[in-house]
Amino acid sequence: MSRHANITRGPAGWTVRILREGQLHSKYFRFSNGGIRKSLAQAQRWRDKKLRELGDRQWHKGPRKKAANNTSGMTGISKNVYGRWVATWQEDGVQRFKTFKFKKDAIEHRKAMLGTE
Repeated sequence: MSRHANITRGPAGWTVRILREGQLHSKYFRFSNGGIRKSLAQAQRWRDKKLRELGDRQWHKGPRKKAANNTSGMTGISKNVYGRWVATWQEDGVQRFKTFKFKKDAIEHRKAMLGTE
C-alpha cells in the first residue's frame, strides 16, 4: 500500500476514507493538531488501525448476474433502433459490428468471430 492510500489533503487537514461493504469509515485530522506532518502521521495510524479491524477487501466470487441494461442476455448482442440485432466484437483492437434480422444469427456470428463455437 502506498504511504497515502485512502488519505486526501484538504485546505485545513487530512481526510481518511475507507469503504467496506457499502459502508464509509472516515475521519478528519486538522493541521492545527500538531501541524501538517503530525496530523498526517495521526491519519496514517488511524487508517492502519482501521484497516486491521476491517480486514482485507472481499472480492465478488462466482458468476455475476446479467447487467440491468443487457436485454439480449448475451454480451456483445444488442438491438438497434431499427429493430435489428447487432453483433459486436473486437478485431486487432478495432470494434466491429454486423446487423442481423434474427437474434440467433447474431449470436452465431459473434461466436464465430470470437472463435468460441
